[in-house]
Amino acid sequence: MTEFFESDQVQDDLKDIFTTYQTLASMTARIQFEPKETRVEHIDKCDDLIDKQRTFYTRLCLSAAEDAEAADMKERINLMSQAFGFSSLYECLDKLKETLAAARKKELDT
Repeated sequence: MTEFFESDQVQDDLKDIFTTYQTLASMTARIQFEPKETRVEHIDKCDDLIDKQRTFYTRLCLSAAEDAEAADMKERINLMSQAFGFSSLYECLDKLKETLAAARKKELDT
């Protein structure tokens, strides 16, 4: 593992992202049966997860110039984003946030 991935901050961020994702994924299957407040809270937590992912990716991009493993991961993430039709992960995350904002508005308007 290289310096970027050995960083305590990066390790903590990755654990937080993974834990948040697991929590959200376990809620998703039953979210349609939950009250409106819980659904809105779920949307907000998904939005928070995207913010965490964006912060991690920004750190990754900054480190990629000096860290080969970070550069490799950045490249793989970019290729995966492009495979889904986005020019970058940032574009993908922006679209996800738009979708969540629309879902939140819909929940609040009903």
